[in-house]
Amino acid sequence: MKKIKLILLTVLTVFAFTSCEEEMPAGQNANYITFAKTTYSTGVDVGGTKSVDIPVYTANVVGTDRSFDITVLPTSTAAAGSYTVPTVSIPAGSNEGTLTVVLTDTNLGIGVNALRLKFADVEGLSIGANTTLSYVQNCTEVTATLNITFDGYGSETGWRVTDALGGVVASKAAGTYSNGQASATETITLCAGRDYTFTITDAYSDGLSFPANGSYSLTIGGVVKATGGGNFGASQATAFDTK
Repeated sequence: MKKIKLILLTVLTVFAFTSCEEEMPAGQNANYITFAKTTYSTGVDVGGTKSVDIPVYTANVVGTDRSFDITVLPTSTAAAGSYTVPTVSIPAGSNEGTLTVVLTDTNLGIGVNALRLKFADVEGLSIGANTTLSYVQNCTEVTATLNITFDGYGSETGWRVTDALGGVVASKAAGTYSNGQASATETITLCAGRDYTFTITDAYSDGLSFPANGSYSLTIGGVVKATGGGNFGASQATAFDTK
């Protein structure tokens, strides 16, 4: 009787172990690689260079170094010559590597550069989602000064500066300032030789008019580029340049 119980226990143990192996989630030990995130963003200084580290992960660990090629997708809108994308290596005994993309201020100009990347197709390799590295030219050549005198309800006031493509380069949302706050001064850095639009907004749609008239002015080098106040409604926009 004891022998029968021992045999039965052994069979059940083997069955349970086999069942666990069969129920292991698909892909647990698959040849799989992915980027850590699907989006990254940064800026490149005028005339400068910027390195961006993008972590990558594999699902398995092997005893030899591995290298994976990266493909720049044709849907990318990054300026030609402004990026260098190398291969990425995963060291032996690890499932983590780093893709270091080097960006330069080459032909960047205005707007956002979107560099869309994927792992090159390899037979037997499962690939995760693509990633997009967005970057702009950081401009510091021009300093604009924004002065706002509030109407008593500073929390209603917001503003933004947009470039010629409609991209927001600087902003403060309604709720940034406090009710009862008398005034505010902001410093904004911009690119030289560009066209911009300054827009001031009021959440209550009565501008800077109640209970007292307020005003604003945006100046560059002592030259007034945008000014206004009183009841301008929900918003007031003024085009200006830094030429």
